[in-house]
Amino acid sequence: MQTRVSPVIDDVDVERLAGAARGLSSPAPPHLEDDFVLNLLVTVLDYQMQTAVVAKALEHFRANRWEEVRTLNELDAVLSRYPADQKGNIELAVYLWGYKLWTRAQQLRGLVRYFRSIGVVDRETLRAWARQSEFRRDFEGRVKGLGVAVYQSLVMRQGVDTVKPDVHVRRFAEATVGRRLSDAELIEVVTRAADELGITATELDWRIWEASARGG
Repeated sequence: MQTRVSPVIDDVDVERLAGAARGLSSPAPPHLEDDFVLNLLVTVLDYQMQTAVVAKALEHFRANRWEEVRTLNELDAVLSRYPADQKGNIELAVYLWGYKLWTRAQQLRGLVRYFRSIGVVDRETLRAWARQSEFRRDFEGRVKGLGVAVYQSLVMRQGVDTVKPDVHVRRFAEATVGRRLSDAELIEVVTRAADELGITATELDWRIWEASARGG
């Protein structure tokens, strides 16, 4: 995944961010998710939601549905048992996660439908897609409600070296460069600062996230 150079981001921005990030501690490497079904669930759950709720939802799935839903076909079979309306999606969400997260259940249907349509049906095809995909070409507008931050997080879980423009990274970068940044500008400036520091973009993303989440 190549970072496009924007005329808005200049070397001064990159130097400022690299300087501010130079003293950040190096945390444990971020988790790469090997399980295909969990990748789909995390994609629709883990954004704009409290971490504790996401963790409990996934714990419910592991404890109660893990053996039943190991493949895309098995997930499809569960989805087909519930009507694709609000009531059906509430029931589906409670069955999968123990929460009435009906919009996330609706997004899961859309994500499954999209991935199946392009032949992403297991761990190997998901990772291959992640390595060659681009947000605008391959994900934007495909599933209502899932934007660039969700896409970036998904491909990062497949080992793609990039940046997730979430609230923590955004707050750090914008405070450092002194202005608001678009998602593309945020990804670019963090990626270029990481190169300046001699580390991967993923590691710098994680360092910033950890420091910001701790209030550092």
